[in-house]
Amino acid sequence: MYRLLIVDDEPAIVDGLVQHFQHVESLELDVCKAYSPLEALAIVKKTKIDLVISDIRMPGKSGLQLADDILFYWPACRIILLTGYSEFDYVYSAIQKNIDNYILKTEGIETIVSAVLAAIDKLDQANQMHAALEQAKQQLTVAEPHLKKQFFEALLLGEKALDLWQAPYFAGLAMKLSSTDQVMMIVGRMDRYDHVPTTYMDKLKLHLSIQDVLRQQLPPHFYEEAAVHDGSLLVWFIQPAEDAGMLKNGEGITQWEDISEYLKGMLEPVQDQCRHALNADVSFAISRSAVEWDGAAAEFERLKSSMKKCSLFGQPMSIIHLGDMDDVLKAERPHPAAELSTGMFNKQLDALQRSLEAGDEPAAAKLTSELYAHVEMNVSSNSLIGMERYYQFVLVIITQMTQVRPSDVQEAEEAWTLDLNASKEQLLELVHKLCAQKKEQQNKSEHLIIERIHRFIAEHLGRDLSLARIAEAVYFNPSYLSRFYKQLTGRTLSDYMNATRADAAQHMLEETQMKVNEIALRLGFESPSYFTAFFRKMTGSTPQEFRESVLLRRDRKENRSM
Repeated sequence: MYRLLIVDDEPAIVDGLVQHFQHVESLELDVCKAYSPLEALAIVKKTKIDLVISDIRMPGKSGLQLADDILFYWPACRIILLTGYSEFDYVYSAIQKNIDNYILKTEGIETIVSAVLAAIDKLDQANQMHAALEQAKQQLTVAEPHLKKQFFEALLLGEKALDLWQAPYFAGLAMKLSSTDQVMMIVGRMDRYDHVPTTYMDKLKLHLSIQDVLRQQLPPHFYEEAAVHDGSLLVWFIQPAEDAGMLKNGEGITQWEDISEYLKGMLEPVQDQCRHALNADVSFAISRSAVEWDGAAAEFERLKSSMKKCSLFGQPMSIIHLGDMDDVLKAERPHPAAELSTGMFNKQLDALQRSLEAGDEPAAAKLTSELYAHVEMNVSSNSLIGMERYYQFVLVIITQMTQVRPSDVQEAEEAWTLDLNASKEQLLELVHKLCAQKKEQQNKSEHLIIERIHRFIAEHLGRDLSLARIAEAVYFNPSYLSRFYKQLTGRTLSDYMNATRADAAQHMLEETQMKVNEIALRLGFESPSYFTAFFRKMTGSTPQEFRESVLLRRDRKENRSM
């Protein structure tokens, strides 16, 4: 939606253009109006303006001078100038200032509409070009590390690899790795550091240094990419170069297990260098063999789990190879039906939180049942992980309780039990109550907002009632407010404002002795003739005809009562 400002010292022209553009359904415009350059500048200084239609000759400041002021605040604004005079000096100045169009008022409304459509087309093109430039900028070297970090974070959270490789957001990344080959993974964790990094920059510097150490030790016939997950774990993705013939068998098949053993041996000098150069002890876990890209998230969970189990023994500077681990330390492979990576589990928790906040009971109940089933499976295979996930799951619901607390608190508190056979139905019941109350709150809130909008319109009928001004009063984004209002009420704000003005006009014509031009001014119409045209369109009669019909009905009623 674009915002159009119409400026002219002739109220009839301003009101007529406002009325016309508000009823052009093919254009989604928020129309503002000003009857002087000073009034226009007051709007421009606090509200983004995309299009301006301005008279070129006005008291105090010309349209050309006003254009300079507007472009100072909103350089991308498109400006159309109107004049009643065909003067070469004005046309020449307008061309020099890159004004979109210079139109004689005698050319009519269709010419002005065509100029507005052309200006909107230019705005659309400029926005598309801006989006293309922004995408290009993202591919610059400065943005690349950040994009790679997001790419690998999403991968480790369980996103589909093919979707990530094909996403326009990551298009053009200078990735060393192949999307079609398998990949070897290494996870690193800092055990000790002489000077514990307390700031973000300290941790970042240390992580980058550890990555550099491993990169220097890695022979040139390997490609690698590195990422930092959750601010603490370092993750490497490694593939052999295309010309690494020594790493393949006679049939050209990559010997991944041999590569894994080699990389395991390489990690020893990496640890030694980290200790001597960085005063840091670092532990590593390495895959037994390569995995497909879609298996990276599950392999990452196994590597993390192995490191956690090893840390229980307090052993620093570990090198954990999944193929060498004994039964005590071996990372358990969950049952296929129960396999749900931490990333995917967290995504489902986020989805549950969003559905509870939205009061979407079907989605919340479905997610609650699915998460509960996963927790049960985790408890049966690994009680510690199961309990950890159960409490994460329950915490999401507790957080919502602090915002919408059920009336029967005692019953709700019974749901917080680790007796998993007994609590599922209680949790589902609690989700039902939370969603019901959330919906009730949302409905009340929405109706309160509509009431505030209607009250503001009623109190400001004779003043600025642009979408931007109403949105400011109720703390909304103007474009969103327009959609929000129509979705809730089934009609546009413009329709409501026109109906409210028409009702107010009828009331004043019927109940007061105010003159028609006084009523017009009271309702924000600077031009009585435009008010008359508006009233006829809304009611089918002129203000004078309506008043006379009211008086006639009263006379008849009085005559019947005599």
